[in-house]
Amino acid sequence: MVILIASVLIIKAFNLKLYNTPNKVIDNDVINFYSYLPATFVEHDLTLSFIKADFNYYICNNYYWPEVLPPDSTLLVKTTMGLSMLYCPFWLVAHILAEPLGYPPDGFSTPYAAALIFACIFWVVLGCIYLRKVLLSHFSEIATTIVLGVTVFATNLLWYSSYEAAYSHGFLFGLICIFLYQTERWYQKPTWLNTVAVGLNMGLIALIRPTDALVAVYFLLYGITSWKGVTERGRFYLQHIPMLAVMAVSAIAVWIPQMVYWHTMTGHLFFYSYTNNERFFWTDPKLIEGLFGFRKGWLVYTPVMVFAILGLIPLYKKHRGYFYATVLFLALNLYVLMSWWCWWYGGSFGQRSMVDCYGLMAVPLAAFVEWMLSRKLPLRITLLVLFAAITYLSFFHYKQYKHEAIHYDAMTFKAYVDSFGHKRHSERFWDLLDWPDYEGAKQGKR
Repeated sequence: MVILIASVLIIKAFNLKLYNTPNKVIDNDVINFYSYLPATFVEHDLTLSFIKADFNYYICNNYYWPEVLPPDSTLLVKTTMGLSMLYCPFWLVAHILAEPLGYPPDGFSTPYAAALIFACIFWVVLGCIYLRKVLLSHFSEIATTIVLGVTVFATNLLWYSSYEAAYSHGFLFGLICIFLYQTERWYQKPTWLNTVAVGLNMGLIALIRPTDALVAVYFLLYGITSWKGVTERGRFYLQHIPMLAVMAVSAIAVWIPQMVYWHTMTGHLFFYSYTNNERFFWTDPKLIEGLFGFRKGWLVYTPVMVFAILGLIPLYKKHRGYFYATVLFLALNLYVLMSWWCWWYGGSFGQRSMVDCYGLMAVPLAAFVEWMLSRKLPLRITLLVLFAAITYLSFFHYKQYKHEAIHYDAMTFKAYVDSFGHKRHSERFWDLLDWPDYEGAKQGKR
């Protein structure tokens, strides 16, 4: 299955020909994630002072989207540099090859776009390799194979491994799958090498998307099956304080380049760079809308994840060491993500913020599949038909989004019904949309 996943993603990358339209790859949020690389290796100026000479040129051509900070108009890259770190090895190859291949070595031509796509495919496939290791240690080969296929091909991970591969989500899926494997290995045998590896990975995950630092909660609770287990875990940590300290130092070490950059530009080691009134509304999380709403409901546009949630029941019964860690992480993650001012996360396919944790959700999904396959024949056939139908619907949503039968941020129930079963939208589709008020959302009118 991993070979199939790698093959399909590579073929899709070539068929999409996005590498021939780099502005479709290095676009929107990716511009911010990516800015560190051309600024460092092409312009040799992370202060972005070169932009000031022709600000409109760089901004209008979507090369850079810096935050302009008062009082002296300091130009700051808005997002953290974690994703640029993962782009970097592939980017450097593209930078070396660009001119010999006949492309300008400016950081924005075709080879650079191709590098970002293949960087994402690398991390998604690597994540699947480690996720397979995790699943096979507890579930059958057939359940593991089904879950890997469903996780990649029947969720919005497929979109963020192909059409918008340069976004953070495919990369974080891979890193969090590796984190799952590292966590199990650490509790089985907490060596110094494992300790450093877990710390570096947690630090990198948080540096790419700070809200994903919640994986630390999963790490702390993994393997606990009862209240007694909490006490035992506390004693275990007391016995491994030096290792936990090294883990924390390793995680912080990943942030050092970011802290140096922020301190150089702002005078602060940590700086909140979302300066345009972008914030969390902690007392008003949009949980119902984020899960079931037709604008961006996670379970509406990736309905196969309903089975992952149902899988928490057999997970509790047979694999309780995963249960509490998964449930608490999922609850906290949903709360944090849905408290963000733009809970629908802009123009995107489904609830893209949830793609990162699909490795974690694969475990209860595998528990459900294993339970389903163990039922008596009539019930098993019924469940398999239902599972196949909803899996296909999840995949069909991908097709609909590709052909604009699902809108990127203005969907409604009426628009969804109008497009249901159709790969392309109708003539009346646009009249059924409800455009979000972005500025109002920043004021809490979400």
